[in-house]
Amino acid sequence: MTLQDYVIAHTERGECKCGRCADVGNKPDPIGHTADTMFFKVAKHGEPDADTFTKLARAHRGEFNSVDPFDGNEHSYIELGGWIGDQGLALMFMGLGSLLGVFQLLTPQTLMPFLDDETKRQMAGMGMVAVKLAQKAA
Repeated sequence: MTLQDYVIAHTERGECKCGRCADVGNKPDPIGHTADTMFFKVAKHGEPDADTFTKLARAHRGEFNSVDPFDGNEHSYIELGGWIGDQGLALMFMGLGSLLGVFQLLTPQTLMPFLDDETKRQMAGMGMVAVKLAQKAA
């Protein structure tokens, strides 16, 4: 199975529908169920695991560029989009990685919640949505 196939098989765009997250409304999702990439939310689907995710990501050679998402540096959805082949898929990869505890998801919302929503959306559109290796995954 390729990294792309794994991400597609184990994510869905939108909020988690596990039963504990149904009709969440304005309440936050249980931790580890939904990742908000600013463009769309990503929920885990099926039974993905961090080891398989990491193994497939390390083996992936890149579609249009080379990236090591485990090097400790921040990597934006634009950079990862070239690596995985699509920016939307990159956001799903980032969301799944954060839900599995592999990455810390960095967005204008998480880093600068005091900014107005329009400014945060503009920043996200300029590439300021990134992942960094989670401390426990390092």
